[in-house]
Amino acid sequence: MNDLVRAFLSIDIDDQALLSRVSQVQQRLDPQAAKMKLVGINNIHFTLRFFGDTPMTRINQIKNQLEEIEIEPFEIVIAGVGAFPSNRRPRVVWIGVTHNGQQVQDLKLEIDSLLNGIGYQPERRKYTPHATIARVRHVKDSGKIVDNLEEIANETIGTMTISGFNMMKSTLMPTGPVYDILWNIQ
Repeated sequence: MNDLVRAFLSIDIDDQALLSRVSQVQQRLDPQAAKMKLVGINNIHFTLRFFGDTPMTRINQIKNQLEEIEIEPFEIVIAGVGAFPSNRRPRVVWIGVTHNGQQVQDLKLEIDSLLNGIGYQPERRKYTPHATIARVRHVKDSGKIVDNLEEIANETIGTMTISGFNMMKSTLMPTGPVYDILWNIQ
């Protein structure tokens, strides 16, 4: 019997100063405008690919397939706050990448191309590098949430270097997900 793991590939933000800045931005989200659940500060990351429940044998196949990726370290600037699908009807509030976002997209394309070789179709949605900082449960005042998001839209978090990515295991708990690194590619 294969153990199933809820898995995803991510670029983690490990720098505590950056995470502190993210927390400051989270605190500026208006609870009067929308009911939101903030993402735990140590769970903030850039998702490259979500797999869902996956057998461990498949997780190992994915690792074997992706080990040929060579990442030349590069810097990104984490900045900008937005929402999917829109500021008026947010479901997810995110922070983005304003410098070298294309390199993150290129890494994602390389991952998707290699995964295609073992039966994973490329995702249909256009990939936009972002880290979710809040999930919106209910908009109370759409005008207010638009104003709030526009007020913090140009926030700059800081600079970080990307030199690899992780395969993460997500365990859903009543208090929120708990993430563990299964392996990484450097």
